[in-house]
Amino acid sequence: MADLAQLDLRTRGGEARLRALLEDLTEYHTGIYPQNRLALAVWFRKSLENQEQHLLELFSGLPGERIAQSRFSLLWKTGSEGPPFVDLSASSVDYFSHLVDVSPEQANPYREKHEVLYFDKNLLNSQILEWFQVITEPPGLIKGWYIAEDEYATAKSVQSLMSMHGHTRPEVGLVKTEESADFENCRGLLHVEVSQKWLPLSPEGIRSYAFYRDQQTGSSGFFLFEGGSLYHVLKFEVKTAPEYASRLMGKTRDDRYPEVYLRAVHPPARTAA
Repeated sequence: MADLAQLDLRTRGGEARLRALLEDLTEYHTGIYPQNRLALAVWFRKSLENQEQHLLELFSGLPGERIAQSRFSLLWKTGSEGPPFVDLSASSVDYFSHLVDVSPEQANPYREKHEVLYFDKNLLNSQILEWFQVITEPPGLIKGWYIAEDEYATAKSVQSLMSMHGHTRPEVGLVKTEESADFENCRGLLHVEVSQKWLPLSPEGIRSYAFYRDQQTGSSGFFLFEGGSLYHVLKFEVKTAPEYASRLMGKTRDDRYPEVYLRAVHPPARTAA
């Protein structure tokens, strides 16, 4: 790692190496304070022509109303005290949220030419996520759970299904691509949460899920979404649609997406039979 001290920061490779050094430091800090977990790491004031880099880290539960400053070599693991250096600003989620709320001019420099290197959305509030433009899901995403045929058959009502699943973490998401005027039928792209981001399933990836296998073998399946809407799975169809990429967090390798066709199942049916 000794040659890293001679980084050519103006090259793409130099940026990648700098990012790797910063991410290495961030990874170390995710476990260094068990009671005050790292919630966010932001590389700000990025300048590839400068040997001085700037990093903001926000921790959960960290006491005090200040932003602590420190400076050291990014080659700290080797014992080097030479460049490149990092100016580290550390604070708590609560205090930084306070700054954003009452003194945004003090918080503004931390999003100048910024890149989020790490985040744990379970430790952050919506204010911080919006401030640093941390996007974790595509617009219009609805989240819910898959209901297999046997569970649907034994459930007494949609309310009963919600009571069983509503308190659990959603396991699937849907971005609708088309919906009928009477809202009875729709189709859309199924998503799953990967590294805290909701990403679309690929034609290959969807094959490992029970809802796809059940439909392929002739079993009825259903999706229950937050709010209590229930849909019957009609079929899956792979579609080549590069235009979908602009609506999603990530795109498939070849712009092919498995669309699911759904039909609404409405109350007031007291039983799901």
